[in-house]
Amino acid sequence: MGDLLSFLYTVVDTLSLIFFLDAFAQRRWDNWKFTLGIGCLVALNFWILQVPLVFFGRDPAVKIGMILLSYTLSARALYREISSGMLLLLVCIEYLMTYCLSFGLGMAGAFICGMDGASFRTSFPLMISYGVINYSAELFLAYTFRKLMRRRRSLRTPNKLTGVKSGLYFLFPGTSFVMLVLLLYMTTGKSASEMVIAAVCGLIFAANVAVLYLLERMEKTVENQERVLALEQQLQFQAKNMEAASQLYTAQRHKVHDFQAHLNTLQDLLQNQEYDAAEQYLNSVSKEQTDRSFLVNSHHAILDALFNTKATEAIQKGIDIDFELNDLSALPFDVSDMVVLFSNLLDNAIEACEKIEGDRVIRVSAVLKQSFLFSVRNTTLPVEIKNDTIQTTKPNASLHGFGLSNIKLILNKYHADFVMDYEDGWFQFTGEIEAQVRK
Repeated sequence: MGDLLSFLYTVVDTLSLIFFLDAFAQRRWDNWKFTLGIGCLVALNFWILQVPLVFFGRDPAVKIGMILLSYTLSARALYREISSGMLLLLVCIEYLMTYCLSFGLGMAGAFICGMDGASFRTSFPLMISYGVINYSAELFLAYTFRKLMRRRRSLRTPNKLTGVKSGLYFLFPGTSFVMLVLLLYMTTGKSASEMVIAAVCGLIFAANVAVLYLLERMEKTVENQERVLALEQQLQFQAKNMEAASQLYTAQRHKVHDFQAHLNTLQDLLQNQEYDAAEQYLNSVSKEQTDRSFLVNSHHAILDALFNTKATEAIQKGIDIDFELNDLSALPFDVSDMVVLFSNLLDNAIEACEKIEGDRVIRVSAVLKQSFLFSVRNTTLPVEIKNDTIQTTKPNASLHGFGLSNIKLILNKYHADFVMDYEDGWFQFTGEIEAQVRK
């Protein structure tokens, strides 16, 4: 019976950890693989609980250390887009909070029943009641926390802790662990009252709630900074597009002037019945216009201006670029978001093509049907894709990843699916956004 209860409690502890981490990190899988991973984590944790008893006796510090190691390694396997340091911090905080909740409720129960901790733990009916209350509260709090955090966030950026910030954030959990271990040794020696211990556990719990609040505020600050940078980049794109539109307008005026001159020349040749010369001149003018023009027409004025501008830039850099589009006039998304999205994708593709010798090719597809399916495919040097991020050794790696960060920010806003792939010298970014097309 004791082993069965211990296994059930391990299941609840593991589910609470999963709910807690869901609030901060992205699951590596959303299918049966993740469920299988949870099952392996439960089995590992249940086995680890038995190891200290066999090799180290009932030393609480050893037990805590082994559980934290198991939790951290398992969380690393189950979650992505979060640093190992941040994962360790979150695991420590979650374990502290659940342990303090359990320990505090146990001591409070012993105090209410007028018993010491040892006597309370030997009463089977009381321990069953305590287990139901404690683990129900643990699961409820973890699930509620996940719901609240998910409601408040639209996007979590990869979490990293470095340098002094790491020390500051680990100060609370580290101090709390020292206090907790001391409390465990004190209860073994029965040198403190149950209510005092319960109160101290409550303080530890509250202190780590404060750390969680600080973490949440830190993420919101980073998120707001990224939004500001995205807006600045958007303004830069709009300024570039206005300049490009002005240049196109000027070029169009020159074309109109040239066209009038061509008509006058053809008229003179025809009036003089110089038909062969007129035909040669017309062929020459037609070829010149074909070479000079690159027209993208999706019936979406702003995206057409953007695509034509990027196409002109690519052609000037010796890149073969091709567009496959349908009618995008009913595209229901924020125009500024689409400009930032495609500007970043095309800028990245052009930059990648510039670095290679040989064929420089970009293929762009954007099709609006029941959903908006788009892709940008380009030749490139070999790249490594890890956790939906392009690994780079460039000295300005943070700037290099900023464009991709903006792309993810927009796609997460619309709950879009996307995938990046590299194979045989070709990189492809494909995305799909569910669309309610405007009538």
